[in-house]
Amino acid sequence: MAQDFVNKEVKKIDAIIAYIAKQKWIKTGVYVVALLESTISPVLPELVVAAVLSYRKDISWKLLSLISALGSATGALILYATGKYLYVTHTLFFDKLLGSALGVYSEKLFEHSVFMSMFLAAFTPLPDRVFAFLSGTFSLSVFVVGGAFFLGRLIRVGIVAYFSYEYGDEAREYILKHTRRTLYAILALVVLYGVFLYTGIL
Repeated sequence: MAQDFVNKEVKKIDAIIAYIAKQKWIKTGVYVVALLESTISPVLPELVVAAVLSYRKDISWKLLSLISALGSATGALILYATGKYLYVTHTLFFDKLLGSALGVYSEKLFEHSVFMSMFLAAFTPLPDRVFAFLSGTFSLSVFVVGGAFFLGRLIRVGIVAYFSYEYGDEAREYILKHTRRTLYAILALVVLYGVFLYTGIL
């Protein structure tokens, strides 16, 4: 009985996602989700891209990856500008922040390589928002920061987009056939993601 209920609800969710994925504004939606994720939102744009490409093959996975990366880079530049502006208007506070362990650690990474530091922050689970924000307070090259962040996110989302485009249909069929296993796996990932957020890894 419970299994039937779960299967029914999963099919409803599947229909909702399919409906959203087929909307004309979905490309703009991917851009907005990516922009918000790199600033304030916990929703990963890779999940949205994966969902869209699992239902649609008329959209290039390369194009959707590009749109997502552009949105993420835009968000990073917004944080860069915010950090730079606030440093000028609240110098005393930021002098203390930059003198903290986090500030010193970030400065050392930037001294080693600004491009590589921002690239790794965008590509890996490093706290990319913090790096983007502090890059503004350090008045680093906006072109290097934006370019590195864009490239890191482009590669990261591109990997997900490719596999979603190629194998999304098979993944959907598996989920619909093995809902319980899939829900357990998703729950485990959500818990793991929450732990990462709580511990400051993400």
